[in-house]
Amino acid sequence: MKIGDTIKIKALSGATKRTKNRIHNRGKSGFEVRQLPKRTNFVNGTSGDRDWIALDAIDNDWSGWLPMDEIEVVA
Repeated sequence: MKIGDTIKIKALSGATKRTKNRIHNRGKSGFEVRQLPKRTNFVNGTSGDRDWIALDAIDNDWSGWLPMDEIEVVA
């Protein structure tokens, strides 16, 4: 996986509702990798210190971060 790749992902069974919703509502055509996974602890600290990937949705204007330990790349 590299920046610019188009990927399809699915939420793992233990994924948060947020992750599941982003994939279901925004990722039907897949996502473009905007930034490779990196270890991040977001502002309020509730996300924990883990790897996140920055993605852009292919068929709409969503872009954002998803935690790597909640997703699986399937294509």
